[in-house]
Amino acid sequence: MVIHSLASALSQGVDQVLRSDETCLEVASEAEKVARYLAHNLDEREELVDLEDDVTIFTSLSPFWTSLARSFEPNPTTSSSSRASASEDSRISLALALGKLERNLVAGLQLFQEEAVKHEAAIRGLIFNITTFVRIEDKRFFTLQSVLTQLLSNIISPSSPAPGADKLTDQYLRLYLSGQREDDVIIRLLDSRDVKTNHATLHLLNNAIRGSRSRLELLLLEPGVRWCAKILGRMDDWVENHDGLFELGASIFNTFISQSLHPRLFALLSTPSEPLTPNQTVLLKVLDSHISSTSTETSIPLLTSGPPTDAFLLPLFHTLSTYAQFSIAQGVDDPRLPKVFEGLILLSEGLSSMGLTLQARKDRGENIAKKSEEDEMVGLMTDGDSEKGLVKPIVELLKSLNTFFPRLNPRTQPSESSPPEHLRPFSNLKRNLVQLLGILCYDDISVGDQIREYGGVELVLSMTEIDESNPYLREHALFCVRNLMLNNPSNQAIIKQMDPVGVLSDTGEVLPLPEKMKRKPESG
Repeated sequence: MVIHSLASALSQGVDQVLRSDETCLEVASEAEKVARYLAHNLDEREELVDLEDDVTIFTSLSPFWTSLARSFEPNPTTSSSSRASASEDSRISLALALGKLERNLVAGLQLFQEEAVKHEAAIRGLIFNITTFVRIEDKRFFTLQSVLTQLLSNIISPSSPAPGADKLTDQYLRLYLSGQREDDVIIRLLDSRDVKTNHATLHLLNNAIRGSRSRLELLLLEPGVRWCAKILGRMDDWVENHDGLFELGASIFNTFISQSLHPRLFALLSTPSEPLTPNQTVLLKVLDSHISSTSTETSIPLLTSGPPTDAFLLPLFHTLSTYAQFSIAQGVDDPRLPKVFEGLILLSEGLSSMGLTLQARKDRGENIAKKSEEDEMVGLMTDGDSEKGLVKPIVELLKSLNTFFPRLNPRTQPSESSPPEHLRPFSNLKRNLVQLLGILCYDDISVGDQIREYGGVELVLSMTEIDESNPYLREHALFCVRNLMLNNPSNQAIIKQMDPVGVLSDTGEVLPLPEKMKRKPESG
């Protein structure tokens, strides 16, 4: 059988194998053959473990992992370097072959995991040594890094949903998060620029947290937050590559969201001097996508007790809105402003999705007596207390933005007061905010009254003229005006008191007012 040749090769002993390139590569070749055989014959794995009396493949591999880890130490001792005369490339080939072999051997078999975990420390030490500052960027190590990460994942991941199948996961995830530099190989692997290594690392983390809130909460410890920050810091690049890494990373944070732990993670990603950190922005993107994807579901999660999970978004909106208004008023170049605008866009989109979900639920005639997350969130957004609700900050921010992003129509050219080129893409924030206002005041006269109180009715009316720099702003403004006027005589009175200045053409351009439509002066 194929295992016999490997057993003979391993029986030479690790010191003998590592003494020359020839023996090193011979053992690597035999291990590769068995690894390939196992990949196609997984059901035969249990028959191939025993090599001879009292000797298993695991006991034979253990000294190899220990010696290989020592041989790759960045500053090897005299004893470890004298044992290994084989070249670095040959030792890489041997470690790679043995990694593939054991990876295929232990996958999903708890009994084999318990044997392989006996030399997990040596495998972890080898990963530590091949992910140094220099080697993490050395392409010769890329495949070895990915295979050893796959092996580590197969050793510690739950082998099944059965009770006790995740005990190694609990034990070793805690070890990696202990804060000891030599134990935390995850943070080093997350620095890799190799796609396969990234895949393996993200799979390991997804496997570790799946189905376990307690293990997920471990990632809220300081080392775990660093892992999350590393992943979030790379997701903007991953989304452009279409290689599956973005989806794997997002899966981790969607697990936080599904367990309602994302507010805690969001807070831990903050920096005192920043209104919104880049990592928080990416987490908001994932949350926005999650909210949008669940907004079409008919099953609405019901609240049990306490505030809704996403209530933290409202004080965040207040903070970013206040910052944006202050920055705009200062009139100086603010490098933080683009990220603040981006955060406000994400917030307005997510909050609008919640409002639309609630409207859809009402339209379907569902039992609205039962409070949902969306019910509670909309209730908080429309709270008449301007320190808590969002109506006032939305209107005040729109006033600032209306000046900062002046309207551009066919008859006008960009003025000198136009914002810098790099900020112009954020002008659609006006559209998002008007959309959110329109959703909040739909079938709610009290919200329409708040908008009028803060001068928002006239403001929204001014946005019904075409703005070539802001597609669909006019349409959302018209919808908002419709909702503001419906069954609200006080808001209707504002329009009645206004002197018409023109008529809207089919293109949205304001044309001169026809003579017959001009208001006649009242006679004394």
